[in-house]
Amino acid sequence: MPVPRLSNEGDDPLSIFMKPPPYETDEERTDRLRREAEEKRVSDQIDEYIKAERAAMKKKRSDIKLLLLGQSESGKSTTLKNFQLTFAPKAWREERTSWRAVIQFNLVRSVNTILDVLSKEMLSALGGGSTAHLNIAQSSSRPPSGSWSMDALDANLDGNFSSDDEQEVYQPIPASTFPPLKFTSSHSLLKLRLAPLRSVECDLKTFLGAGSTEVTASTSDISQMVATPFDIDYRGSAPPSASLTRRRTNEFAVRSHAAWKRSLGMHTGSSKTRPSSPKAGLDLDGATEVIAGCKDDIKMLWHDPLIQELLKRRGVKLGDSAAYYFHHVDRIANRKYEPSDDDVLRARLRTLGVQEHKLVFEHSADEGRSRLPTTDLDLLPSADAGSTWCIYDVGGSRTSRAAWLPFFDDAHAILFLAPINCFDEQLAEDPRVNRLQDSMILWKSIVSSKLLTGCSIVLFLNKYDLLVKKLQSGVQARDFVTNYGDRENDAAVFAKYMRGKFKTLLKDLSPKPRPFYGFLTSVIDQQNTGLTLSYLRDGILREHLKKAEIV
Repeated sequence: MPVPRLSNEGDDPLSIFMKPPPYETDEERTDRLRREAEEKRVSDQIDEYIKAERAAMKKKRSDIKLLLLGQSESGKSTTLKNFQLTFAPKAWREERTSWRAVIQFNLVRSVNTILDVLSKEMLSALGGGSTAHLNIAQSSSRPPSGSWSMDALDANLDGNFSSDDEQEVYQPIPASTFPPLKFTSSHSLLKLRLAPLRSVECDLKTFLGAGSTEVTASTSDISQMVATPFDIDYRGSAPPSASLTRRRTNEFAVRSHAAWKRSLGMHTGSSKTRPSSPKAGLDLDGATEVIAGCKDDIKMLWHDPLIQELLKRRGVKLGDSAAYYFHHVDRIANRKYEPSDDDVLRARLRTLGVQEHKLVFEHSADEGRSRLPTTDLDLLPSADAGSTWCIYDVGGSRTSRAAWLPFFDDAHAILFLAPINCFDEQLAEDPRVNRLQDSMILWKSIVSSKLLTGCSIVLFLNKYDLLVKKLQSGVQARDFVTNYGDRENDAAVFAKYMRGKFKTLLKDLSPKPRPFYGFLTSVIDQQNTGLTLSYLRDGILREHLKKAEIV
């Protein structure tokens, strides 16, 4: 018979409450001890979870937050790839294969754009009519009547243009004075043999999602446009994210293209284990087969002298990487194709919203730092392996800029990319606005913002390689930038002039004095960009530690 357990008068109430029942049997005692052990295990697990959460929150606060800002197609996503390639090469190699579908899509879309132009030109030739009505992907270069002045920045800081500015919109290309192009039956046969690429483009577009669709004036909602993240929209109402107290939601930040990367077997490293897409029953290996089967016809299309003359006459713009992909079509249109680093750096997929990337440094990437100039920013040892940066890649079109604002309040650094070659081009979403002028309007708003007073700002004057080619082709900078005057029509001279303009804006408009860091870049050049990013990383880290009073 169990013996009752009497409590001592000195026991506190909690001890009395925790004591076992006075008439507990051995079986009940065993069961009670089992329950107490399980409760303790759960309690310890919760304590460990809370401890881990606190550590994660502390680490997150110490992580450096870098924003990549700039207009659409300025090179932000390519810069992010260079960060991955330079500082996390192992993770980069695991992800590289997943870009195969994007590269194939870029190639196929260029082929179909050429076929569109060819079809309309041949149809017009059969009817004996003019081709002046064609306006397919035409060049964004406009005549000197569309020139702009640096002084216009003050008058149009918000970037909003009234109906009086309609003369800025592209005009159709006038009827050609050249003799008609004499197409043959071989061109009709090429169109027929390359027709399967139409369905391949549709399938890849379905798989890749909205990022595969480029912004145009006809597809842009003017009610969602803002020239800068601080502005009212084109209708005069406040942007949806104007309030700094607005909570961040999932619509603002998502993992970059995570869905299609996972579908493509981002970490498999082998095409044999890469699954087919679950979307629309798409067989990516089947798409590769079709592209490989069209390889010779793609080469014939691209190297045809009549086609090249047609593209020149019509001013067709295929994209910065089209010529590269056509040049490497033997390798890309192959059943066993695996992307190279250069292939991926040139891959184009539009960024939607604001996309967050966690960059975990695998090594300090000190290679080549001795070739960089020594300045006060280059005095700190490299970031330790295992340290993490949060890098935010933003959608750069005017329909996306309202979403930037909530990410400014705790940013440590901004890398601003301004494509320097686009002085004669217009925004795709609003052809009334010159692209270089738009970059300067954005830059002006960023450097003058009191919200970003404590933020380090670095400027990349990007696409310098394309600027060299454009000026060497005979385009005159002074015809588009009137303030350029009689300076030499040379890339180095023009770049120095524009760098000075950006530097002056920062010096004159910053709420407090801050240094100017400006680099001429071609971010598809991975070696030189990697060196620049090493320099940039150390400078940002030094500023971060200085503000934390560590150095």
